[in-house]
Amino acid sequence: MTSLPLWLTAAPHVSLSQQGERDWDLIPDAVGPWELALPHGRAVLVDAGDELSVLPSAAAATHLRGRGWCWALPSQPGSDLPALLIQTDGELDLVIDAVGMTVRISGGPATVRTHRARPHADVAGAELTLDIADGAALADAYAGFYWDTMIPCVVERTRAVDYPDARGYVLSTLASTYAGTYPDVDHEFQIKGRIAAGSDVDLAVVRRMMELQIRMMREDPQGLWRNPCAVQPSGDREYHVRRSSMDGSQNAIMFLVTGNVEILESVWLYIARTKDVDWLRANIDALEAAAASVADTMDHAGRLWGDVYYEDQVIKDGRETMGAALASRSFRLLAELEDLLDRAAQAAHHRDLSDQLDASLREPLPQGYWDAEQRRFTDWVDRSGISHDHVHLLANILPVMFGAATPEQSSDVLALVARETPEFQRFPTFLSARIAEYTDAEIGDGGPYDLCAAGRYWCWDAAFWAWRGQGDVLAEQLLAVATEGAISDYIMGERYDMNHVYYADGTTWHGAAHYYEYPCVFTWVLLHEYLGVGESLTADLRLSPRLAAPGSIRLDQAAYQLSYSFTPEAFEVGNNAGCERRFELDLSALYPLASGFVVARADGAESALEAAAVLLAPGETVTIRPVGEPS
Repeated sequence: MTSLPLWLTAAPHVSLSQQGERDWDLIPDAVGPWELALPHGRAVLVDAGDELSVLPSAAAATHLRGRGWCWALPSQPGSDLPALLIQTDGELDLVIDAVGMTVRISGGPATVRTHRARPHADVAGAELTLDIADGAALADAYAGFYWDTMIPCVVERTRAVDYPDARGYVLSTLASTYAGTYPDVDHEFQIKGRIAAGSDVDLAVVRRMMELQIRMMREDPQGLWRNPCAVQPSGDREYHVRRSSMDGSQNAIMFLVTGNVEILESVWLYIARTKDVDWLRANIDALEAAAASVADTMDHAGRLWGDVYYEDQVIKDGRETMGAALASRSFRLLAELEDLLDRAAQAAHHRDLSDQLDASLREPLPQGYWDAEQRRFTDWVDRSGISHDHVHLLANILPVMFGAATPEQSSDVLALVARETPEFQRFPTFLSARIAEYTDAEIGDGGPYDLCAAGRYWCWDAAFWAWRGQGDVLAEQLLAVATEGAISDYIMGERYDMNHVYYADGTTWHGAAHYYEYPCVFTWVLLHEYLGVGESLTADLRLSPRLAAPGSIRLDQAAYQLSYSFTPEAFEVGNNAGCERRFELDLSALYPLASGFVVARADGAESALEAAAVLLAPGETVTIRPVGEPS
């Protein structure tokens, strides 16, 4: 019998056969249940029973049970011990106590694959390889954020199993600050990170999160289809949060339309990724009701009257530019979903709402949102008609990026962003270039912790730079977050102020500890914006890489199963899936001067790239050469 590796002991004895550098077959000597004894650490069990569920271990003693596979990870990300992926056809019973971890298998053999302490892989074991500039640092950050924050935040069947609303319950923080789940804002970024992660397990979690959100709106006791900002372990739901200003002069009811807007985008992303039109058809009535709740806040001039959108500690009650721009975009996304179901009248209705919002956005003050004197979009206008403006990043870039701004307004905003980049990019991303000018009447009584850098702002800031095709900026942002994450073993806080203005105390972050935001947004920005592997309603995948330098990647996740490489001479893409797939291509960021592209196949055939898309057979790789690029 082959001797057991140092990281593994067993009872009873098993026959051990090494199948490669990282793979082992374990065959028990006796019939019936058997055990593996492992060093103390963390565990993740994936139950593939009735539906895919992920069960991460808690900090304390844990007992997990299911039929699927499990992971055993060392306690520390930098450990020399490997992480183990254990797979078997039988049931798994996993116990963590003060001594170590024990995996009990109901019967039959098992396989073990070793990974680094924090696998460069998703929870299904599908790996990510980044042979690009700073690829090692980015892959380490992806792994640390995924395994130490994104997966442990899913507590549906662990911490939350006995909660009244357990299904879809995902935490924002693994510290003690917030015990509830937060569908109103946090879901948007939790969902984007999990969609980008790309496993079927992550997508199952996303579906349940959206179903929780939809059910909460459907069960609104006022019948207004409000998305609650919080659902507590007790089952209590907070549909509004009232804030007073720091000086007591102002108050506002916060979070009215935020979640109703973001659920439309979340569903679009999910459908574009899964093509699950049946799920969409079953839930379209709820999405229309959510949209109607937002439309009810619009006036006859097409202006959205609501509250603060992402900044829940800033007093805003009136017309907010960022919220109106995001609402307009979500109406258009809903229209595209209606098109899938051949609901032409509903699609036209939601496009009209979007057009109304866009028209109001580009109107000058005092009726609209554009400050013609300052040549920028104002942050918000209160109900007395007073404009409040501190050079807000998202208030300016979103109307431009979404096509609501005029060409002249767009030009002014691009000049503004270039001029104020040092303030916006102190750390990705500061929401305002003039945060020191906020008054105590504008800051909520929870304090100024939103007036600094936050992942939620970075998510849309990164989208802007991706839209601009500036992979160099995205690369800098990703490396800054990866470097900061590495300092604390990839455990990040809620807000990063970098010792600027309000928190000049030598600390780098404030708010909740072990927070989800930067980990989830990092994953989204890395995969969706920088590597450019995105969703499409009309193709299997959309590829729009923004790499700052030549390199290659391989993504084995179920959603991707592809590889590509980029050089100044050509782009090569391979379909690693077992089925034919259609890829939409946008290579403009890599070859900005190209007038067209030629597709070269392995058999020597060449043709012009038509309709910006290419059809690839299973296992096929093609080379795409730019035409018109300088030599």
